[in-house]
Amino acid sequence: MLNKTRIDFIGEFDKARKRYSGPLMIYTGRLLAPGDEVEVMMTSESLSITINDLPAPSDHPIHDLFEREGFILREEVSDDLSRFREIRVWGRWYVDGPDDQFFEPYITCKTDANGSRNYVRYVYDWILRVGRHSIEFEPTTEGETAYGTLRAWSAQLTDYSHLSPRFLETVNLPTGLVWFPQDEGYGLPILVMEHAMDLIRALKAEQETA
Repeated sequence: MLNKTRIDFIGEFDKARKRYSGPLMIYTGRLLAPGDEVEVMMTSESLSITINDLPAPSDHPIHDLFEREGFILREEVSDDLSRFREIRVWGRWYVDGPDDQFFEPYITCKTDANGSRNYVRYVYDWILRVGRHSIEFEPTTEGETAYGTLRAWSAQLTDYSHLSPRFLETVNLPTGLVWFPQDEGYGLPILVMEHAMDLIRALKAEQETA
């Protein structure tokens, strides 16, 4: 749903930066947890959950999570649902053994009465985690440069080449980053950069052939 191609990102970025009036274009990155893709779809009357584009199995533990705490999200979303016909929350279901499983939300899609969709960072208080990595771009920065910079930073921040293969087999490390524009009113695109080791190998191959 959210992975943009290089061409899509560059086109949307260049279109948005022409309207940008701030001093700097700031992107904040959150580490992307490994796991199944989860989409929570909410209207004023219903809530449904899909995992990897299929209805969540009835015995999946995410149902227990929403039975215990889902009302918190419903209450927080209620104001938005008075103005939008549908709210979708996209994230990952992270599993690291039987005792460490959780839902990690990243992006919200708000659909208005006309069917227009607006993708923004997840900001509801329920299970909110703040991004920790920021990059600043001048307003004159072109989309090609922005994409390359975010790609390089994603690779650097998730470079596990110094770790032993045996260790990597025992832990589920982040597979990339999700980059959000700080100013969402200009239409700057969100960028999901994944998978970590593929990024590293691709960048090294480019450097060797340059």
